[in-house]
Amino acid sequence: MKIKKNKISSSAGGASRRFSEGCRCSEAILAEYGERFGLAPDLAMKIGCAFGGGLGSTGDVCGAVTASIVVLGLKHGRTDKDDAARRIAADGKVKEFLERFKRKHKHHRCNDLVGFDRSTPEGHDKAAAAGVFKKLCPGYVEDAARILEELLEKP
Repeated sequence: MKIKKNKISSSAGGASRRFSEGCRCSEAILAEYGERFGLAPDLAMKIGCAFGGGLGSTGDVCGAVTASIVVLGLKHGRTDKDDAARRIAADGKVKEFLERFKRKHKHHRCNDLVGFDRSTPEGHDKAAAAGVFKKLCPGYVEDAARILEELLEKP
């Protein structure tokens, strides 16, 4: 079953809700989806904390994107270092996720998505003053969650 663009799944909605309630983008995704794969919510929050703001508030890869990739690894990743087929499959899911996210938003780096340099306190403050974290980031979290949800439905 494919998720329709105008219908948000309960998990994608949950991730969006978590973000609007104060979670970082990466925490919202990992806390919402991680438990399906045995990742305890408190551990998901700890892991996700480091990815927010584009990898530790450096403005690099969007935290919602990074967390989605972690979840894809939880589902499709390998447990045996010699399992090349699982590695290749996981890589394919990541590539598909990134292609779809970038098709929609042109970028996957936080600084490019928000239009400010998150790596400095001044840049963060300017972005916050412009309201981008409330105006733009909820959509990035929701879109990442929707794409993730669709990929999780595939074998």
